[in-house]
Amino acid sequence: MAIALKTPRPSPPPLNLRRRFALASLLAITVIAISLGWLLSHILHVRMTHREGEVSTEFIRQLLVTDASAGFLQNPQDPALRERFLRSMAQLAEMREPVRIHAYGADGTIIWSTEADRIGIRDAENDERDRALKGELAVESGRTAVPGQDKLEHDGLGPPGTLFVETYVPIHAPGTDRVIGVLEFYKTPPALDADIRQGVLQLWLACLLSAVGLFVTLYWIVARADRTLREQQTRLDEAQTLASAVELASAVAHNLRNPLASIRSSAELMAHSPRGADTTEYRQDIIDAVDRANRWITELVRVAQSSSLTPEPVELRELVLACLAEMGVEMTRRHVGWTLDAGTAGAVVAHPAMLRQIVISILANALDAMPRGGTLQITWARREHLIGVGIADSGAGLSVEARQRLFRPFFSTKSGGLGLGLALVKRVIEQWHGTLTLTPARPHGTRVDILLPRAIPAANPDLPDPPDDTVPDPAPGAVPGIPRPTN
Repeated sequence: MAIALKTPRPSPPPLNLRRRFALASLLAITVIAISLGWLLSHILHVRMTHREGEVSTEFIRQLLVTDASAGFLQNPQDPALRERFLRSMAQLAEMREPVRIHAYGADGTIIWSTEADRIGIRDAENDERDRALKGELAVESGRTAVPGQDKLEHDGLGPPGTLFVETYVPIHAPGTDRVIGVLEFYKTPPALDADIRQGVLQLWLACLLSAVGLFVTLYWIVARADRTLREQQTRLDEAQTLASAVELASAVAHNLRNPLASIRSSAELMAHSPRGADTTEYRQDIIDAVDRANRWITELVRVAQSSSLTPEPVELRELVLACLAEMGVEMTRRHVGWTLDAGTAGAVVAHPAMLRQIVISILANALDAMPRGGTLQITWARREHLIGVGIADSGAGLSVEARQRLFRPFFSTKSGGLGLGLALVKRVIEQWHGTLTLTPARPHGTRVDILLPRAIPAANPDLPDPPDDTVPDPAPGAVPGIPRPTN
């Protein structure tokens, strides 16, 4: 049956810091620059037009005070006041910028205007006029639109796009703060319009240059940091690769002690055998141990020469049985028995040679934990999309502190040990998207659980998980299984 790989947790793509920062910062800086430019342009326009209204207000008030014509707004029937007021308005009308003037009485009625048909009219709604009658200077500005699409009062001020400033000047009675009328006049100041356009252009140019300068500066900083991080990551990867090679070699060298011990033990037995005794069994043990060591070295060379440890489907039960057969002679020598769960565990996604070395390394550690003999309990485990094997020894066990530190490089519970094995095993299994955990075994000892992604049949990738009675999930430290003889 064909097997497909199931990779439920693919590795995320490498972070492209420059591109992400460039996109995010460009968007953020553009939004900030446009918002700031629009806000400052609006403030510039309002401030300059309001200042224009203030200057015009001071001029008009001085003019009306000088010729004492302001009283006309309070008493429009007085001929003398009317004559002086008309003379003042004539001076205003002769100026280049004002194009329309209205004079309001205290009740809001137009008592004089450059447009004769407006005299005597009182607009029902005119917020700016009402504010001015309360003593507040009201300034409104804008640009003329296409005739027929703008306010009626704005028609005739100039071609579309012409800047206009509409000012409502409150006129007070001489010597008091009482408002006796309002003077409204429209101006189309070309000089002010040019100044505003030039100021807005310079402001937007400053925003653009500031945004570009900020983006380039930040991008240069991030690019330099990204380059430094990539260089450091490259050096770190090279160091980890070298460390992994050293750890792998150390782990295999540790495992090679077992067949070497068997060879030495068999040779000593042969040396002490009586002359003429049958030493066939001892010679066979030596040959088997040499073959086992040769296979491990061959697998080490194959793994070392591989450009990448590409995972593939591995039948877990067959691999565990093969590893137990490899360690059979050593377990017999150390008086260690083993039990194995019935049933099939299924196929996992891993590198066969590397997983074989991992299981052998864990078995070797378990044997070291039982110097006076004991029992290995091997069970199948399953958790969500992961399946694997649990290996429990009957040794003295580990303290909580030792279990927490055991996966750190160079930490070992053995005198003279380098402490490289489990650190390497854990890192390799995590690269395969699996887990490696240590828990106390019952009644004593240590249990190691290896869980790896399950390989599913290619013909039906959506095949449901096997039932619980096929691949049981024992509690940590449980001792299910069928006893197997060791000799």
